[in-house]
Amino acid sequence: MPGDPLQFVGYAGFLLGPAQRAEYGALFTGRALRRRDFEAGREIEAMRWWDLSAPLPGRVSGIDVYLARLTLPAGLH
Repeated sequence: MPGDPLQFVGYAGFLLGPAQRAEYGALFTGRALRRRDFEAGREIEAMRWWDLSAPLPGRVSGIDVYLARLTLPAGLH
């Protein structure tokens, strides 16, 4: 629904690693009303705001870029 904090945009399936293990994930998009400071934890070491238009600095997984671009409206990927 428009106005909801998160909107489901679809599912993605891909093959991961040398063993080509099948992975699946649900993709959501949303808008942040304000930014908060990020604190690294056991699951996530770093986070970065990204508008999908400029390249990200540093090492970025190609699968992460691919999945992020899938959240764009049709015709903009």
